[in-house]
Amino acid sequence: MSKYKILFQISGSIAAYKSAYLISKLVQNGFEVQTIATQSTLQFIGKATLEGLTSKQVLTDQFQDGEMMNHITLMKWADLIILAPASANTINKMANGLADNLITSLFLAYNFDKPYLIAPAMNTNMFQHPSTQSSIEKLKNWGIKILPTDSGYLACGDYGSGKLLEPDKIYDYIIESLSQQKASSRKSILITAGATREKIDEVRFITNISTGTTASSIADQLISKGNTIIYLHGKDSKIPKANCQLIEFTSFSDLQNKLYNLLRNNHFDFIIHLAAVSDFTVDKIESQGEQINLEDIVKIDSGINSLKIYLKQTEKLVDKIKTISRNKNLRLIAFKFSGADDFDHSINEAEKLFTSADYVVINLIRDRQNNIQKNFLVIDKFKNQHRAVDSKELAEIILQIIEGK
Repeated sequence: MSKYKILFQISGSIAAYKSAYLISKLVQNGFEVQTIATQSTLQFIGKATLEGLTSKQVLTDQFQDGEMMNHITLMKWADLIILAPASANTINKMANGLADNLITSLFLAYNFDKPYLIAPAMNTNMFQHPSTQSSIEKLKNWGIKILPTDSGYLACGDYGSGKLLEPDKIYDYIIESLSQQKASSRKSILITAGATREKIDEVRFITNISTGTTASSIADQLISKGNTIIYLHGKDSKIPKANCQLIEFTSFSDLQNKLYNLLRNNHFDFIIHLAAVSDFTVDKIESQGEQINLEDIVKIDSGINSLKIYLKQTEKLVDKIKTISRNKNLRLIAFKFSGADDFDHSINEAEKLFTSADYVVINLIRDRQNNIQKNFLVIDKFKNQHRAVDSKELAEIILQIIEGK
């Protein structure tokens, strides 16, 4: 199990002791758990128990020194939020927008982008009261997952609904919610990688120094997070270690055709355009004023004293990607390989790409050593900047962009 981060909230209920078992099970299965408790909760279960299980301080006070922004930061930190047990008092406060403690303040900072589970626990009459049922229905309509309650003998001696669902069943709901969240957050991504080859004859070509190393590193990171990748790569480019669909290209025209077909026939959420596309392709070749017909020859005679190779400019593929794309809302991350001495001198050129791209990654020729690129600058349309010292750090930045963090 991946080390998901769980924000585990406990409100005042005699069933709070059951939360200790569930927290222990989560920790044993590799989850990182941060507990939040109301003051009334601590009448039923002690801080020492919760801190011993999680190795983290129990948070209770939204006005504690140094913790004033917890209601914002914790919501960003968590992969899933759960309130178990959830008392009638807390449920009704949440549904009515009250924020008089850390748990209810946290709820108002929730932006509905990750699972939020509530496991009610209360007396049957409290559970079935119209105000509680109305609050539960309102929370459901907002997208909160309200777990069922068990029926049985309650702590007060009554028999009926409102009993906290057994912790093992709550655990199953947590796993199910995280699995659904992971599936829904997966993106379909096209990565172009490596160099084009512009043919001179059947044995000679013009190419560049791109190896696909950076692209493969990014692909591996994105695949590891469950994203679906199509990797459109140059011949002999480095291939990702992780499993993905591989499509090879050779020349500019080959890349252009395959790229446009993929864009027209697939719904991509992101395109990461790393391919080092040749700015020029061979137009014609002359020897001693005579044009060589390459269709009639496999290999130009090495005995010829001199050749003139005429090149013609290729299209800028980056300018056409969004126009041709089936998904008109896709986001494009483009790359600018610069011969400037530093990033400051490269930014003006890179910013021209924002007519098409959402993000531009700048890398400098001077920072390339032994075919490995070091130092990257990621910029967006609002001139925000993020630096990466290597492809691994760059992959982390791009992953955060894709995940919307």
